[in-house]
Amino acid sequence: MSEAKPVSCYPPAPDDFLSPAELEKLTAADVIARTRALTPALRAGTKQAEEQRRPIDELWDKIRASGYFYMLVPKAYGGLEASIDEIVDATLPIAEGCASTAWVAMFGLVHNRHMVAFPKAFQDELFGGGRYGIIATGTVPFGKATKTDGGFILNGTWKWSTCLTQADWVMLIAETEVDGVKGGGSFMVPVGDVQTIDTWHTDGMRATGTHDVAVTDLFVPEHRVNLVQGRDGSGRGAELYDNPIYRVPLSPLLAFTTAVPVVGAAKAAVDLYRERLAFHVKRGTDGSQSDKQASQIRLARADTMVAVAEATVRQAMKDNLKGIELDGEEQVAFRSKLRAQMTFAAQLSRQAVQIVCESTGTSIHYLDNPLQRILRDMMVMTSHIIFDDDVTMEQHGRGMLGLPPTTAIN
Repeated sequence: MSEAKPVSCYPPAPDDFLSPAELEKLTAADVIARTRALTPALRAGTKQAEEQRRPIDELWDKIRASGYFYMLVPKAYGGLEASIDEIVDATLPIAEGCASTAWVAMFGLVHNRHMVAFPKAFQDELFGGGRYGIIATGTVPFGKATKTDGGFILNGTWKWSTCLTQADWVMLIAETEVDGVKGGGSFMVPVGDVQTIDTWHTDGMRATGTHDVAVTDLFVPEHRVNLVQGRDGSGRGAELYDNPIYRVPLSPLLAFTTAVPVVGAAKAAVDLYRERLAFHVKRGTDGSQSDKQASQIRLARADTMVAVAEATVRQAMKDNLKGIELDGEEQVAFRSKLRAQMTFAAQLSRQAVQIVCESTGTSIHYLDNPLQRILRDMMVMTSHIIFDDDVTMEQHGRGMLGLPPTTAIN
């Protein structure tokens, strides 16, 4: 049941960005080194983050200070336009510390990439002066936008607004009609202009703050509206920027955004299990679990599954960069194939976590045991619609047979 109280949000300072001098010297290697250094503190703070239902302010400030959110800002605005491997290498350490914080951070990172589809005037507003946005989203159910002089009047209520507790902007999806043509669009709204609805009371990923939002008769100026971006990656970004990351098919990009935190959480679980084996003695046995063949097999199997999952996610997203060369039905089948690969990687990660947790004993269920938190987080992350195995594999199979998709998420 929705609550009337407003969502507890992070209050960013208005000038909380790297200075021009810092931004000019920033490299992806710098970002990676800085996020790796944050893993222990993030892991130590997971209980607090879960209890307050959003990332810890001090650690979020450090992620901002690392330069992480500049990785997909266009170079024209001082950003890094980082490679796929660099993005993964910078995000995995965050996820190995706290899955919820990594989920919010990764969405915040990738949402900046989506802004290239908006009019140049909004990109100037968002990125000008060496800035970026932390952008929440509201995608379902669709809102309603009515054309008016200079923009649109927006109404609606949206669920699952990832990044909301950290956001300064919200991107809302709505149906509209322009010159008699019905369609949809994305509308950028300052977070202060939306009503936040406290709904994210869950058993896992509690610190993502994925609440609901609503607006009533809100005017959105035309330069903050995108009516042209397609699932195939075409649109304004493809016209303004040469880097293929700004033109890639969108559904595999969403799968990549969610899969990296999943893999990072699984890596953390394997690491914690390895550490536990050295001292844990099961009741009724002699010696630590590290001496037991069954434990050694579980550790090796889980580690291998996570390694395969990580390699799959990296390669699938690199392949997605080639999707700009395809169009029509050929690209639809291509998108479904990559989604299936990343769904499979998410399944491998989930199974790896389950394998190590099954061998950990009853103490895993203590709330201060980090493995139980990772298990709960993993079950919530892999329940995302982008990883729905039945739907995803069906679409891939249909694409292989030359049949059209049966879902709008393709």
